[in-house]
Order: sequence, then structure tokens, then C-alpha cells
Amino acid sequence: MKLFINASLPTSSSALKRVNILFDEEIKKISVDEIILEEEELEEEVETIDLRGRILLPGAIEIHNHIVGEDKSPEDALAEAGRHAIKGGWTTMAEMSYFSKEPIFTLSDLRKLSKKLKGKLYTDTAFWAHVDVTDYPYYAESAQELWAKGVVGISLTKPTPNPNIEEMSFDEIMDLFMDIYESDTTFSFQGWDTDNHKEYSFEAQENGIKKILRRMQENPIHIPRVSSYPNIDFINGISRRSDISFGMDISDLMHFLQPDKFPIRWRSDFNDIEHFPLLFELLKKNRIYLISNNASNIECNQEVYIGNPAEIMQYSYLWILSELWKERKIPLSTCVKMTSENPAKRLGLYPQKGRISVGSDADFVIYDPNETTAVTDIYGNELTLTGAIESVWLRGNKVDSDTPPAGKFLERHTSPKRRYNKRSWM
Repeated sequence: MKLFINASLPTSSSALKRVNILFDEEIKKISVDEIILEEEELEEEVETIDLRGRILLPGAIEIHNHIVGEDKSPEDALAEAGRHAIKGGWTTMAEMSYFSKEPIFTLSDLRKLSKKLKGKLYTDTAFWAHVDVTDYPYYAESAQELWAKGVVGISLTKPTPNPNIEEMSFDEIMDLFMDIYESDTTFSFQGWDTDNHKEYSFEAQENGIKKILRRMQENPIHIPRVSSYPNIDFINGISRRSDISFGMDISDLMHFLQPDKFPIRWRSDFNDIEHFPLLFELLKKNRIYLISNNASNIECNQEVYIGNPAEIMQYSYLWILSELWKERKIPLSTCVKMTSENPAKRLGLYPQKGRISVGSDADFVIYDPNETTAVTDIYGNELTLTGAIESVWLRGNKVDSDTPPAGKFLERHTSPKRRYNKRSWM
């Protein structure tokens, strides 16, 4: 058992609240007053740690990486990425595996993978599954079984970037939605309208999203990467009627705010003169749902599926705190929502993850805003960021890239539907 004293928690205002927190793997008590231990708690040794006003943040959550490919085993690939993630304060990852040679199609695939990963993960790790449309008429049944057993969603791509995943037509996708109408199953969709466009463009992506929305029922849907302001504006508008979310890629955000430091990695219209002030206003008003590293070290010639080197996770969370909160005065509570709370909600992991509350996992990032940190980015440039991550905690244990792997395979236990997730941790 451990006791943090003099920890500063963010609030919905700009103020910080000084609290004490008692925890083991889960958070046991939070109080602004001195925590009095119960009789059974006195029987355990309690380590008291004085944070001296340092800011206590929930561990960051990566909603979709694409780490597993063909050149490394899943356990080696995820361990390597996990070391980068835990160093940078990302305590939970969800693997979407666009490129895996052994996609998760069935419950047997999931159980086989979870056994391989035991004792190898540095972060708590959840998984998206895929659909084997060649397994007719059983693929919808397999998708429902995987959802019932804890995957965080079903990934749909069009066109498919993976020869091991047969491409589905929009009619087949509609049939899948109809077959699982009564479930809360979350889907992700990345791609474009291949029926009416020969190649990816922002318009083709928007038309693909519209086709998906016309076909789906009430299931939540997530768009992993949107690099066009009109498409973000469209999704935010339609979200009043549909349970849809999107991710803003960290590289897009870095180039948007610091184009002289960070080159553009794919097409984006965020820096167009007419879009820049509108997008910045969305950031200020908490209208960017979440930020994703979209990590993948696998080469891909399809622009919409290109990811960022996994090394970006070593400094991306710190960059968000430095450049959004400290430099541009985006509220700290908004930064936490985009990196922890909202990803946890969309993945169906909230409030186990993404929240500092009694009963939640003791996943913490201890942050000192008064220090500076020198980092080397993925392009080899030296950066100086405001603030420092002093330590990272996963389920009550202090961890880093050199400690033994402490992560575990993570099952989803709650519904990701928006109407069930209105309560904020702030």
C-alpha cells in the first residue's frame, strides 16, 4: 500500500486541488484532508511519498497503434513499443494491427495471442479485432463473440492494407451492422469511398464515412485519423445524432502548431489560412475528441494507413502538456480529456482507466511543470519542452522502460456508448 501526500490534481477550472491518495493496484481513498487508515489498512506496511505539490495526472491512453506486422513476433513488437510508451507516460495502449499476419478473427485467435503476451507487455494492452468476410456465414457471430469477451472494437478498413484481411464491400459492412444491431459493439473505420473514387483524398474519406453512417445503426464508430478540417467539422456536426468520434494525429497537431519544427508526414489542410483559426478554436473549446500517436514502424504505401514511429510516444504526452497547456493556455483539463478520459471512454475502459477516482486503476504520471526536458524527436532534432515527467506508475507500481514488464492483457468490461459515459473525472 502506498500513500501520496501533497499531490496536485487538475480541476475543471484552471485551479489545482491539493489532495492525498491511498492506493495499491487500485485507488482506495482520495481526500483533501489527512487520510486516516482503517484497522485492516494498518496491518499493511504503507509507504508515504510526498509529491510536494507535483501535478498528478492519469496515465495517458493510446486508442489505436498498429505495431504488429510480419517482421517481428507480436510479443517482441509490442514489448519494444511498450518501452517507448511507458517512458513517455502512456500506460495503456490498444493495438489495432492493420498489418498483422495473424489478424484477430475469432476468440481462439485472441486467446492464443493473450497467452503469447503474458509477462511481455510494458503497458496494459487491449485489442481491436477484425472481420474475416470469407468465413461466411459465421463472421458476424465471431465478431459478436469477440466483443462479448473483451475486445475494444471491430476494425474496418477500405481498401484493406493487409493481404491477410479480405476487403469487405459496403454492402457486406451493412449486413454486418444489421446482424449485430442489438449489441453495443464499437467499430472503427479507416479508408475512403472506393466505389466512387480511384484514390484517397479528403473528399473520398468524407464520402466513405457518410456511406458507413448511412448503413450503421446505433453502434459507436471511431475514425482513427482525420487530417482535414472540413471532415472534422462534418464529424462534430453529425455527432449530435450519431455516436461517432475521431482521432487527431499527434504529427498533424505538431505540424499545425509548429510547422517550422515538424515536417508534414501526409496531406493535411489544417494550416490553410481559413482553417487555422477555426481548428485552434476547436482545441480551446474541447471539440477535438482525442489525440493519437497512431504508432507504427511498418512501411506502408497507402497514405491513409501510414503511422508514426513508435519512438514518438517517448515525448508526445510531454509535448502536449508543454505546447498546449503551458505555451498556448489550452486548459489542462482539456489536455487530460484528449489523452486519457476520452480514449478510455471510447475503448469501454472507463472508469477503470482514464480517471483518478476511488476504484480506478492506480495509473499515474507525476509531472513537474517548473522543470524543462531536452528530447530528441523522430527526425533527430533537439527539443526543449516545458515540464518534466518525474515518474510513471502502472497499477500502483513505479515503472519505466528498464524495469521488468508489468503490463497485462486488458479486457473491456463496460459499454463505450456515449450515453453511459457522461460523467467526467474532473
